[in-house]
Amino acid sequence: MDFFTSLLQAYESAEKAGLVDNHQQAGTKLLPIYHSSSKSHGSDIISIQLNKEGQFMKADFLSNDEIIIFPVTSDSVARSGKDPAPHPLVDKLSYFVSEISQSQYDNYHAQLDTWIKSCQNEEVKTYLSLIQNFILQADFLQKILQSLFGKEYQREGLKITCFQDDGKEKKVDLSSCFVEFKVDAFIGHQTISVTNYKTLHEDYIAFVESLDADKIICNISGQKEVLATKHRGLLGNAKLISVSNNNEMYKGRFKERDDVFTVGTKSSEKIHLMAKFLLEHDHTHTWLGGVQHLINWFSDDLTNESQLDITVPIVEDLDEWSTMPTISVVAKEAVPFYIGEMNQKVRKSYIKGNKQFSDASNYYVAILNKTSNGRISLKYFRQLKSSKLLENLDSWQDKYSWEALKKGGGYHLKTPSFNEIILAAYGVDRERFLDLDNDSFRSVQYQQLITALLDGQKIPLAIVKKLENNLKQRHKYPKHWYHMQQVSLAVLHKQNGREFTPMLDHENKDRDYLFGRLLAIYELLEAQRYELDGGSKDRVTNAERYWTAYTGQPAKLMSHLENKVKPYEEVLKLNRPGIFHKLEKEREEIVELLNPKIMEKDFNQPLDYKFIFGYYAEKKYFYTKQVKESEE
Repeated sequence: MDFFTSLLQAYESAEKAGLVDNHQQAGTKLLPIYHSSSKSHGSDIISIQLNKEGQFMKADFLSNDEIIIFPVTSDSVARSGKDPAPHPLVDKLSYFVSEISQSQYDNYHAQLDTWIKSCQNEEVKTYLSLIQNFILQADFLQKILQSLFGKEYQREGLKITCFQDDGKEKKVDLSSCFVEFKVDAFIGHQTISVTNYKTLHEDYIAFVESLDADKIICNISGQKEVLATKHRGLLGNAKLISVSNNNEMYKGRFKERDDVFTVGTKSSEKIHLMAKFLLEHDHTHTWLGGVQHLINWFSDDLTNESQLDITVPIVEDLDEWSTMPTISVVAKEAVPFYIGEMNQKVRKSYIKGNKQFSDASNYYVAILNKTSNGRISLKYFRQLKSSKLLENLDSWQDKYSWEALKKGGGYHLKTPSFNEIILAAYGVDRERFLDLDNDSFRSVQYQQLITALLDGQKIPLAIVKKLENNLKQRHKYPKHWYHMQQVSLAVLHKQNGREFTPMLDHENKDRDYLFGRLLAIYELLEAQRYELDGGSKDRVTNAERYWTAYTGQPAKLMSHLENKVKPYEEVLKLNRPGIFHKLEKEREEIVELLNPKIMEKDFNQPLDYKFIFGYYAEKKYFYTKQVKESEE
């Protein structure tokens, strides 16, 4: 199924489920066709309240973040130019004032007249007439302004000068302010606004569809519909469906630009309103950086109530990798080390709420990119069965998870998010966080990772190689080395048919693994010496200082580091002989395993990624042993 058809079917499924124009539903609303919405910023939407007889009661600015819903036309929904078309009822205040623009004023009232005369519902006709009679009153603007600013104000067009309570002068420009209407006790004791009057919305839809117009076969729905010559904007005025005005783009194959792709107005409305809903709903939208957005939904869970987010696996009760305590703190905490079995289950790792979708349902995901102020491109679209999605998520988690600290002690498996992977591979250490300035580049990496996960593929090789290289550049991560290391371990631990675990493998004779273990010993010898002085976060060990050189020429730097740590060994022998002998025993084991390889040609060749698993496992082995002995 193509992207447009999937959106159309999603909207029609929402209609059947009663999700369209549902005012009992909290949060983002799925709009009815031929309607639009606007969010208040506290001073840009005026709400006018009338009584049941149409007399003015009061005017107020809508509170911040309140949403209004109102009818639009095919011309007004994407209006531009010198004389933009009016909306049928709710619009900017300038359309209600003839002195601002007589043509806009006349067009507005002519359009409203036509609707009222064609109105099928008498209750709706009464409602519209009350509003029209009020805005036709000669003093309607004065009543609004006095209600908003009191009697002491000055007006120049729609630019208002008033005085605040402290006596200071305040200037307000109302020319771009929208005006919304509501009628007190219009139905029983209910105050009915244009926004929540569903019957009015239905009447307007019937009015639009009753208008005579030639019909075509829509390429998407396959139904006879009025040709859509204009389409809604989704991100600002950027459109998902558009045709270039430059005839060289289609001449030679088509006579007219509308011959390229024929879309009905009704289908266009449903497609764009569904996309708008998905972009605005927290559970169905993820910003990928720059001007790129991901939307996703299920055929039987359109609002993604399960809150499944493929970009951010969820594992509860974990500390962030970037806030890992220092080595000395871990040694003192005496926390047990274990992996929780619950984190092997994908439903608990990727789904925040209860699973609302069935395994037989379809999952849809799309990436939209705003290529210009007028156009949106579809960068990626994928449809797959929910059961296959869960299978791919489970496989991804199995391949790319590593242990992370659990709050309160211990370890759980954690799958790094796409953002963590991207920052670990390409981010720059900026003291407080890893950062990547190039949003466009970040968006490309997001797309590659999403594609790999959904298609059951591996993480792109370019990212893998970048992480491998970063592991040899420890000096580039003075504040966030541990975070970068943990993400890399998660990504690399199942590469090239080999699997590494956090546990130390005493039988592993791989040169790179052994050199990694040895590097950990050099670091621990020096760090434990610093512990005698209370430790210091600012002290850099020789193992860290020569990290890059060691990974480039391990045999050569091995001798150099041996000499560097000798003074620290002597102090440990005297003050912490138990710790020294444990580390010395490990070193002797490593050297014994390395000795047979000394004469091999690649003995002093640069280390590959496997060294980091030896390094990590050796350190964990040391601290785990320390914890156990302290508990005995």
